[in-house]
Amino acid sequence: MALVWQPQEAAYMQLCQLLSEFQKPGANQALILQQLEQAKHVPDFNNYLSFIFSKSDNLPMEVRQSAGLLLKNNLKQQYAGLSEDFRNYIKGDLLHVLSLPQRVLRHTAGSITTTIVGALGLAGWPELVVWWSGTLQNTADAAVLDGALDSLQKVVEDHPHLLDTQLVGASWGPGPAPVSGLLVTPLLGLLTAPAAAEAALAILNEMFGHMPAGLQAALPQYTEAVFKLATAESPGVRREVCIAFCQLVTVHPELLEAHLPQLIEYMIISNQDANESVALEAAEFWLAFCESELGIDLLQPVLNRLIPVLMKNMVFDEYDEEVQAAEDAESRQGQPDSDKDIKPSHSKHARTRAGGDGTAVGEDEDANDDDDEDVRKWNLRKCSAAALDMLSTHLGDEHILPLLLPIVQQRLLDPDWKVRESAILALGAVSEGCHMGLAPYLTDMVKMLIPVLQDPRPMVRMITCWCLSRYVQWVLIPPSDDRQVDHRGQSSSVAPENEALFVAILLGLLGRVQDGNSYVQEAACSGLADLLEHASNVTHGRLLLPRLQPLVETLSNAIATCGRRNLRIVLDAISTTCSVIGGRILSEYPAAVQQLVVPVLNRWQSLGFMERDVVPIMESLTNIAASLGPAFEPYAPAVFEKAVVLLRAQQEAREAQAADATSSHLYEPDLHMAALDMLSGLADGLRASVEPLVTASPLPTLLPAACADASSDVRQSAFALLGDMTKACPSHVLPRLDEYIRLCLSCLDVPMLTEPNMPSANNAIWSLGELVVKADPARLRAHTVRICEAAATPLLGSVRVTRALQENAAICLGRTALMCPDQVAPLLPHFFSPWCAALRNLRDDLEKEQAFRGLV
Repeated sequence: MALVWQPQEAAYMQLCQLLSEFQKPGANQALILQQLEQAKHVPDFNNYLSFIFSKSDNLPMEVRQSAGLLLKNNLKQQYAGLSEDFRNYIKGDLLHVLSLPQRVLRHTAGSITTTIVGALGLAGWPELVVWWSGTLQNTADAAVLDGALDSLQKVVEDHPHLLDTQLVGASWGPGPAPVSGLLVTPLLGLLTAPAAAEAALAILNEMFGHMPAGLQAALPQYTEAVFKLATAESPGVRREVCIAFCQLVTVHPELLEAHLPQLIEYMIISNQDANESVALEAAEFWLAFCESELGIDLLQPVLNRLIPVLMKNMVFDEYDEEVQAAEDAESRQGQPDSDKDIKPSHSKHARTRAGGDGTAVGEDEDANDDDDEDVRKWNLRKCSAAALDMLSTHLGDEHILPLLLPIVQQRLLDPDWKVRESAILALGAVSEGCHMGLAPYLTDMVKMLIPVLQDPRPMVRMITCWCLSRYVQWVLIPPSDDRQVDHRGQSSSVAPENEALFVAILLGLLGRVQDGNSYVQEAACSGLADLLEHASNVTHGRLLLPRLQPLVETLSNAIATCGRRNLRIVLDAISTTCSVIGGRILSEYPAAVQQLVVPVLNRWQSLGFMERDVVPIMESLTNIAASLGPAFEPYAPAVFEKAVVLLRAQQEAREAQAADATSSHLYEPDLHMAALDMLSGLADGLRASVEPLVTASPLPTLLPAACADASSDVRQSAFALLGDMTKACPSHVLPRLDEYIRLCLSCLDVPMLTEPNMPSANNAIWSLGELVVKADPARLRAHTVRICEAAATPLLGSVRVTRALQENAAICLGRTALMCPDQVAPLLPHFFSPWCAALRNLRDDLEKEQAFRGLV
């Protein structure tokens, strides 16, 4: 029998003293945290924290909660290493705290509970499931029930896959039973209890996304219970009801078919609920309905009531945070941005190599859009606009415009700016779905919106920038009698009257790029980027050449004067301009290149080139260099030198930190990656012209360490640089061929092919293919079998990898076969079929050609 752990009085008092001192004003919190950090090495330190948290009724609540939070943080790293007795002690304390009267302690215990479940799984803590099941069915104590519901909700949110865990034991019958089967029935029973209905339904709704077996079996009862709760007095319950209907209409619409007319009426009413959270979830229903398998025509009879509701909800709330922020910025024009104005940003880490064309693309286009509207607070206004957008796309202009346009026309004349703004928002929302119906009004609409860019209210100027950018693609439609496209599928002409509209939109947006309000400037830069992309898609950017001077002058001035808040988005606009117009054309306009590049370099210099704030500048210069190519050569030496100095400084800081955690050397991973990416962009853009810069630098000796870095993100950038250097200046890479092949292969071992490592593995196999095609076949022979084994693994399906990795693996195999056919031929039976399948889907280019030449 295990001994019952008891704290030692002296150690207990010392820890209580530390936790109490930490709460006092003026305490040396850094010193206390250091002492607590040292105490982590005591084997039963977490037991002391658990004891203080659960049993020290004489201590202040803040001290007990601090002990609980410290315990939670410790267990994230240490739980797996605790002895079984210590684990059981802590679990027993938590079940006790979950039943205490103090809500703050119960909810802290819920957070610790989900941490332990994440480490153990529910099979490792069956007593918790027994306690949940019994409490949900039998307790009359509101506090105990709250503890059970709160902890269960946190576990369901964090670990939904564990709900199908099969438990075996006398508590739930002779055979194994899924956890969800033991919990769904008592949760459904709580839906009739007013005090617990909201929490119980929230848990069931959270389960819905994973659909464990217990809920799947009870879907009819769940649906029936949701309908019964539709008229509940509690706004929280009605909000969960709306969430449930959204999920059902998406996943199991057949359960709603018999009640659809009544359900649609209910949602129209809920969409007007005085409680915004209820109205917001009801607005989500229209998005879900449009994407469901139910007939969209069911909404046609109610559009005359639904569209006015959506329009009403699209008007800004009087106290909206975005409005307040933009209005404050209006009064602070010319003042430096404060720290609270700066949105958090992270390195975009843009250099991931995809198979088929050798160009840099992102694994996930949306993963790094730090400045997108989506990262801001989702609210009823935005959701209503999205619903109108979706309805217009699915129902078309013939059903939407006759009901919408009269409302818009009336609102455009309203003296209240918030009402006018909602009308412009509506025009932008239906730009995709109703563009054919609006085509006859396009010229008048653009001419009406251009002066609105001068509106005295910043939110009106912002929405007008967005709305105009949404219509650029329709302005650029070629004349009906000249729809010829070139070999890239792009049009060669734009109707003269539409070209005039395009120029008006461009100049209007450029005017707002110079707006003194940073929020308006941000919206204008975003709209300008969209306009540039559309111009590129339609005319290769040729439409921009006659307007190059105002475009370049505006962006040059903007990067020199913009605040920290908009630095990244202005840089993005400059990068997009260089990409859209292209280095080949811009090389004929060296003055324009100078106007774009020099202010960016000056901004870098003004910040101090080793400050973390320069990361977006470096990312922009990386993209500019890659886009401009030879046109960037006058600026390349200075940029290259700074990047190498920064790379060496960061690698030295990395090594110093690894040797001594208290080192004064400050290592910044984002700067490390930015330096590698910048050098990669220069090699990619300058190609052979980068060779003398590499020759005069220590880069060849620095790169291997970066390829061997412990961070997958750093390795991703390093292997991109390795591949670009191999293409641009192979003489500086091939002397270390054996070392680089070993580094590439180390990233392709099966244990390394995890999701976090996938981008670096992708770049490793891509750069390995570049090495192979440039190397002497005699030097490759010693590595051929190992390269084939590593490249074949992603193709054989035994490991889940990205499509890009599969494609690059197929290219690498083909190039290896091209260089060393005698060594590869005997291995073909092992991977021939999946190799052919992967090559078939590649874009036609040099890499595919080389791979197929190796195949044949």
